Amino acid sequence: MFCLLANEGGRMNRILVGTAIVVSALVPLAGCSSYYTGKVEKPVHAKAVIAGPGITGEAHLYEKYEGRVTIKLKLTGTPESKLSPGRHAIHIHEVGNCEPFAAAKGHFDGNVDAAINPEANVTSGLANHPYHLGDLQNLSVDDSRKGSLYTITSRVTLSDGLNTLLDKDGSAFIIHEFEDKYLPDPVTKDAPGGPRIACGVIVKE
Repeated sequence: MFCLLANEGGRMNRILVGTAIVVSALVPLAGCSSYYTGKVEKPVHAKAVIAGPGITGEAHLYEKYEGRVTIKLKLTGTPESKLSPGRHAIHIHEVGNCEPFAAAKGHFDGNVDAAINPEANVTSGLANHPYHLGDLQNLSVDDSRKGSLYTITSRVTLSDGLNTLLDKDGSAFIIHEFEDKYLPDPVTKDAPGGPRIACGVIVKE
């Protein structure tokens, strides 16, 4: 570890801490510490069991650093399932309910309760998720109908806050039949991914 200290002439000198230390005319060593890594005091883990017609899988979520949630997801589909080879949209939706899939409602976009977050601005139409907090990159499925996703998002948290996935009504992963075209103003209803083919409620471990 290196620390920068000013000597009596105002110049900066570098000290190597933990091995040999070479100094000349330095002011006393004080406040020398390691840099802040952003690690949370108590890491938070969550998981989701994902299921749909002919589709099974799991997702594991970890928050070990402030503002960063790691997501590891694996899916498998039968030959008859709609988890076809290619790309499929996957989003985090705003309610932790998969019965039916529509119960998960729209894309997760943080706490938009005006009583809690009066600055939230949510209107109808495309603004169903104006901040796109629940959006993830498309899931790639191979010819054997197996897909996996490893990603880190800074848009959501597992710890308490306005963007937590573990709020009072929970949240869920939704897998779509088609890929997300990432269009700001979709020309068709299928552009963000189309029909929902699998769902998994996110729960704290």
